[in-house]
Amino acid sequence: MSDPERSRRKREHIEAVSVLTDAAQAGFEDILLLPASASEIDVSDVSMRTTLFGRALASPVVINAMTGGTPEALAINARLAQMARRHGMAMAVGSETAALRNPDAASSFRVVRDLYPDGCLIANVGMRATPEEAQQAIDLIGADALQVHWNTAQELFMPEGDRSFRGLLDQLTETCARATVPVVAKEVGQGMLADAARRFLRCGVRGIDVGGRGGTNFIQVEALRAHQAIDPEWERWGVSTACSLAEVLSVASPEVAIVASGGIRTGHDVAKCLAMGATAVGVAGPLLRLAVLPDAEERLDVWATALHATLRTLMVLVGASDLQSLRQRPLLVVGQVREWLELRGLGRCTTQMARRDGSSGRPSFSG
Repeated sequence: MSDPERSRRKREHIEAVSVLTDAAQAGFEDILLLPASASEIDVSDVSMRTTLFGRALASPVVINAMTGGTPEALAINARLAQMARRHGMAMAVGSETAALRNPDAASSFRVVRDLYPDGCLIANVGMRATPEEAQQAIDLIGADALQVHWNTAQELFMPEGDRSFRGLLDQLTETCARATVPVVAKEVGQGMLADAARRFLRCGVRGIDVGGRGGTNFIQVEALRAHQAIDPEWERWGVSTACSLAEVLSVASPEVAIVASGGIRTGHDVAKCLAMGATAVGVAGPLLRLAVLPDAEERLDVWATALHATLRTLMVLVGASDLQSLRQRPLLVVGQVREWLELRGLGRCTTQMARRDGSSGRPSFSG
């Protein structure tokens, strides 16, 4: 693909995500936090601090991979990097392939490290990137980790997308062995099952981003780019974020960083993912839609402040002074998510989580 074609595609992706709304449910309506009426925690006692890939952060929220490679993307990434710095968040950049092919595009990614020199930054390449390209992406932004995104569904609906996927896990294994930072396998919107997580872990990844159904639907994005309608069944395709998170947690050790992403919209969603056992949560679509507005800085700050205020309030109400204790508080899994877990052999975890007494570590989702 030529540089002009790649730039055009990136502009079209920004435009599509900016106008699409999230139609599918992420499953959070079936995750219920339980109040601790005798909570003796002051709001000032609550800490949302965490550590991700060796960096201390004030927030468990990751501004997830979005864009790069065009002048428009440079402005968006600059706004998001400044937001991440102000609120103590980690940030992932969009696919850096454009910069690896065209040095003129590098500044749209490098600006993130320029504006957030002490931040936790995550590089990003596609699943076809070679180990050499992966390391170049890491070096470009001085990254603390590398996302390798697996967007098979998007590729199949992209007119110029790939149709062959053999050998990619072997390539991921080599990338993990040679990369100078931890590698994260990132799904892009169709969710992840336990078996896929096992295969990624055997490759040597040290993090998984579940990318569940409920957030940006990249099948719809590609249909919009092509000015085509899609079968409504594709709007519901995939595994919800809540189910994906449980699936991945069922096979990942506590040392693996698990990022819940896909339809995270409020502090309630964040709290539920963390209580289930996520290390952090990733948000992309809502922030991109704000970042393209003229008053982006103010709107982004309002969004982050409101989300963190909700999370802090919920932590007081459930009796959790920090994120570790939040992961030890009881919660109920009901409805379709519970039915999913039971059918998938993970039903025992629902009872374990409902009866947690605050003394356990990251919940076990083993059957």
